[in-house]
Amino acid sequence: MRTVLVTLGALAVAASVGIAQAPDPAKVAAGEKIYTAQKCATCHSIAGKGGKTASKLDGVGAKLSEADIRKWLTSPAEMEAKLSPKPKVSMATFGVFAPPPQAVA
Repeated sequence: MRTVLVTLGALAVAASVGIAQAPDPAKVAAGEKIYTAQKCATCHSIAGKGGKTASKLDGVGAKLSEADIRKWLTSPAEMEAKLSPKPKVSMATFGVFAPPPQAVA
């Protein structure tokens, strides 16, 4: 489960525009596998590919902190409560363990 958060974080960084350094290709590949396995594209899109029900994930690594990305995966209801307007469809909870900060960097 820890790997899920690490690789999704890497995927989020890879999807961001104007990142300072190139992401680790192995983490990006692992994140893509999890994105596919968890069927994230059912609701979310990256680079115009995927669902339109939820937010686009392009540039999410530049928009959200690592802690916020972790919180979206582990406690989406708490994060959705901060949004205005509220999403039409609630995000599923992924009971993953939060990795130490250096694991996603």
